[in-house]
Amino acid sequence: MKKLILSLVFGIAVITSCKNDDPVPTTATFSFNVGFTGNSSSFLNFSTGEIVLTEIVWDGTLEGSTLPTSVTHSVVTTIDVATGVANPAIPVIEISPGKYSKISMGIELWDNGVDANIILEGIFTHSDASTFPIKFIFDSGEVFETTLASLTIAPGSNTLCTLNLNPILWFANITQSELEEAALSSGTIVLSESSNAALYDKVEEAILNATTDDTSISCN
Repeated sequence: MKKLILSLVFGIAVITSCKNDDPVPTTATFSFNVGFTGNSSSFLNFSTGEIVLTEIVWDGTLEGSTLPTSVTHSVVTTIDVATGVANPAIPVIEISPGKYSKISMGIELWDNGVDANIILEGIFTHSDASTFPIKFIFDSGEVFETTLASLTIAPGSNTLCTLNLNPILWFANITQSELEEAALSSGTIVLSESSNAALYDKVEEAILNATTDDTSISCN
């Protein structure tokens, strides 16, 4: 019996020792995402589309450090508007844990001078309740950015930061009646540099304003 008790005590001591010796994580993981909010209004509903990025940058100053930490992901990535899924996937990056302040996050649209980097597709509802497909095509290399006051990243955690875009606000200066007068291309309202250019210019101007005013960052 004494041998059994001693064995149990020794076993507990070994387990306790192992737990106490477990290393504390000194790093954390960090990942990026782009989300889409406000895709519909009383007469517009954008259900599908894509945005093509060439770079995502996250900056923050770690408590106790005088220099900002900069995390950059550079690769051509297509984000699905409906699902928020990136293809190819945005890789997870290691980052030092701690409390960060003065955080900024930005995305740069891919611009090769030929292909579109924002495509939105959906339905426009006429005042008489009839509906028409609508498509928006954008191909300018812009940068969207936003800020966050502070963020604490725990050791061993995986933090996801999402930059949220609100496409419906890009169309806020276009009225229902203006879209009712828009030209159709094979039954679809197409807004691009070469189709319904006046309406396209209004959306482009709103996007340029939204690069700093109309975005938000959320991290969890």
